[in-house]
Amino acid sequence: MSFWNKVGNLVGSIVEVAPEIMNSLHKEALKKQATMQKETERKINNHERNITQASKSNKMDDPNYARKVQEEKEKIEKAKVRLYTGETSPTNVKVNSTGSVTFDGSTVSQWNSRWISLGMLSSLSLENLSQYNKKIGLYKAEMNGQVVYLGRAIEYANGGFRKRLRDYVRESDSARTHGSGKKMHENANAIRLSILVVGDSQEDVDTVKALEKAMINHLDVRWNVQHNR
Repeated sequence: MSFWNKVGNLVGSIVEVAPEIMNSLHKEALKKQATMQKETERKINNHERNITQASKSNKMDDPNYARKVQEEKEKIEKAKVRLYTGETSPTNVKVNSTGSVTFDGSTVSQWNSRWISLGMLSSLSLENLSQYNKKIGLYKAEMNGQVVYLGRAIEYANGGFRKRLRDYVRESDSARTHGSGKKMHENANAIRLSILVVGDSQEDVDTVKALEKAMINHLDVRWNVQHNR
């Protein structure tokens, strides 16, 4: 099998597998999601290196060869984006000039530097959260310096972060019907909470959803794999 057939088949399979990874609903599949995503990322990166090497070849003087290189680059970019977004790719999730996936213009690492600490979960009050009642984004829970849970607040027209986070500490059990929510409530005195503000509109909801998947993988969050979704 020729180089182009090998690359085309493998990259094509990655494009098809990516939505399947992100849309799986069975519990066992969810437990394997993080491992599958990392393996898919590894394959994408390996093929990207092959294409980068091909683009440096003297064969690039051949228009047909150069066209194939460009086509494979576009397939790889598509695979990268779909790995986080599934079938529908938000317009604000793109691949930048260095080959990194960006979410509304910033990479996962850049977003990861913007967390705002809110202190202990048990000490949260409406006063703490009032300025975020129309803001949406991600929130993370840390215990003993380790990120144990990462969630999202996307109801920009219905309380934003304020509504989502207060659910964990108020009397109602509305946010504690799944494993991770129960753990958040049980460990409220030990959990330090931070938020990552993404925006305040419907367009930002798409960014939050895509960024959530990328951030969970980036931080290797324990409870999300065991209990979330």
